[in-house]
Amino acid sequence: MSMLNQLTRLNIGWHSPRWQANVLAISLVTCSLLSSDNLFLCRSLHAQETAPDGLALMISAEATIQKAIERAAPSVVAIARVRRGLSRDIGSEIGLGIPGLGQPASELFGKDFVPTDFGSGVIISSDGAILTCYHLLDDPREHDYFVWLGSTEGAGFAGMGKAIPARAERLPAIVQAGDPWTDLAVLKINAADLPVIPMGDSKALRRGSIVVSLGNPYATARDGQASASWGIVSNLQRRAPARRTNTEEFHPPESLQEFGTLIQTDAKLNLGTSGGALINLRGEMVGLTTSLAAVAGFDQAAGYAIPIDAPALAAIADLREGKSPSFGFLGVEPTDVDAGRGALILRVVPGMAADLAGIRTGDVIVKVEGQPIKDAQTLFREMSRRPADTEIAMTVITPGWGQPRDLTAKLGKKRLALSRPAFSQTPEPTWRGMVVDFASALPPDRWLRGIANATSEAAILRVDPDSAAWNAGIRPGQMIFQVAGKTIAHPDDFYAAVDGLSGIVEIGLENRAGTRQLVNVAKETPLP
Repeated sequence: MSMLNQLTRLNIGWHSPRWQANVLAISLVTCSLLSSDNLFLCRSLHAQETAPDGLALMISAEATIQKAIERAAPSVVAIARVRRGLSRDIGSEIGLGIPGLGQPASELFGKDFVPTDFGSGVIISSDGAILTCYHLLDDPREHDYFVWLGSTEGAGFAGMGKAIPARAERLPAIVQAGDPWTDLAVLKINAADLPVIPMGDSKALRRGSIVVSLGNPYATARDGQASASWGIVSNLQRRAPARRTNTEEFHPPESLQEFGTLIQTDAKLNLGTSGGALINLRGEMVGLTTSLAAVAGFDQAAGYAIPIDAPALAAIADLREGKSPSFGFLGVEPTDVDAGRGALILRVVPGMAADLAGIRTGDVIVKVEGQPIKDAQTLFREMSRRPADTEIAMTVITPGWGQPRDLTAKLGKKRLALSRPAFSQTPEPTWRGMVVDFASALPPDRWLRGIANATSEAAILRVDPDSAAWNAGIRPGQMIFQVAGKTIAHPDDFYAAVDGLSGIVEIGLENRAGTRQLVNVAKETPLP
């Protein structure tokens, strides 16, 4: 329904003050988004704001929304998840009361086929990378995935040898990587010359910002045409509901969204719109819709979207490469300040990022990368969404000691022990049966007393029993300071040093107390 029709249904007269107020408000937003090349249009619109009616203003606002949709919609696709080994009658699978579920498997993906499990995705690279929600994929070991997208004249798909007429095309997809902490995942289809969605920045959003949702409600976008719904940003930094069992037992946070990162919108997000695009009036993606309907099985009163900003783009870049993203760890125990202005540090873990940056017990962190920190939860959220091993700027106040101090901390790696597994095409790096990572990625009981005396960040995270590393006496929790005479200060240093080495390799180990020893690790014996 057009914007004009919606206002007409509200019985708002063309000449009423309420009509004029609505028209003027939307026109001002529209004009603020126009490029400098179109400023003349703004001037002409404002000249008409006192005209007998505001029809011209409404038509202009409507055209702005239409152009935004036209720019972004070709990049939004429909996704189906199909259980492997599908039975003869796919209607025997868990149904949702949607017509068309009872056809035999021989008609799978026929013209009238409606998938049981479906959602949305967004094209983020011309060669077929599709961004979607992690929760939409379930277990990649048990499912196959298919993507419907609208093709256009001249857009070639790899291996087909010619342009495809303007119609919807269904292609199989593989999972590049999925991350439960951010609820982000990337699929890959075999395609070329696809329309990539323009990326915006969610930091520019405010309550009242006009946004448009594009997605695949009830699997209707299998014709290659994403459906649109418009509304405003209702609020920012909303929290996802905490996960509970049937016994109402509370579980520790399983996703970053439980700490208040979500965009809330009143745009209608029906079942199937998870993984779609939330765009601004420029047609830029500012959020990935996650209506939560795919989890709950019904529509929610409010819609939500994962914000697209610099930390989110960093995680998406890793997922595109088939890698699991890692997230920052500061190494403090914070609590709220009574005035709600900052996070008071109760404890600093020796040897971790905060300690090395000069943060001490009793300090109050009031800003991270220029963003105000209101409480301990805000500090946790900002640390846990930024990439590991990156430098962040902080502003710290020491009560009773003068002016705020600006500090820089290089984050460690957060340990995420989640019930839902991450998955990726790139396997976890190992060497002779052991995994080396940041010390902060160890279980907390291994570093709670600190690693202040250690000179390296490279820690033994895991050692496989009966492996060459295990037989050499290497155990989890030890630090590596040397490989074959080369100094090691970082996990990447270790893997670079052992690359290409054969035969016996001398490894220098260090415990929390700073005691050092050298061990010889033999070459792995191939399995018979």
